[in-house]
Amino acid sequence: MDPTSNGTLALVRDSSSFIHPNRILLMILYRYGLVFVFVIGFSGNLASLVTFMSPILRVTSTSCLFFMVAISDTLYLLISIFDFVEVGIVQGPIFLSVYDSVCRFRWFSKGFIRFCSAWILVLIAIDRWIRTRFPFKVNQWCTRCNALITILITIVLGIDLHGHMLSIQLFGGYFPGIPSVACGPIDPTLFYLRFFFTQWPIIQVVKREMKIEKRSFKYFRSLSYQLFLYY
Repeated sequence: MDPTSNGTLALVRDSSSFIHPNRILLMILYRYGLVFVFVIGFSGNLASLVTFMSPILRVTSTSCLFFMVAISDTLYLLISIFDFVEVGIVQGPIFLSVYDSVCRFRWFSKGFIRFCSAWILVLIAIDRWIRTRFPFKVNQWCTRCNALITILITIVLGIDLHGHMLSIQLFGGYFPGIPSVACGPIDPTLFYLRFFFTQWPIIQVVKREMKIEKRSFKYFRSLSYQLFLYY
């Protein structure tokens, strides 16, 4: 990449007047759509937290996993408040002086939280399968301690997978104010650019598949909870 193109890219990235082609529609979706998501999401997660913190339920592995899913989803909603303010309210980049640091924190947090939420739901499915397939092994395998260990392993794997986004040399602000491309690779070499735009999307496909399964799983959460009461 030659110096001229580098300078042009830097100028575009630093420009606060970069206009998205669907700016009005984008603003409406982020302003009103996210408000609806926040109301439903925060209230639903709060209800889940209260339910699974009850003395009867919090001692079981299933409740522990559901509790962590509610925490994970709540954290994701909190991170999304930045997008709500930047795109839906201000309609322009904010915190430009520290935008690179904000980018690293936001994109790492979003990817990490999505990863944890999806895989904890997988752990819940495994927990339910063990309870129905091996009912006499429940007290040995489906314990709160084992649930916490699997959650810890998931957290460590999530940090390892998304840790590259915390690198000051590799990741930062790309097109501030545009949600889908607000952050990206800033490494002047081709190695990380190639990884981010070729290998990383393949990894994201797996995560998106898990996200689809997560949405489907929510429809069966109440049914799983009812089954949980019988085992």
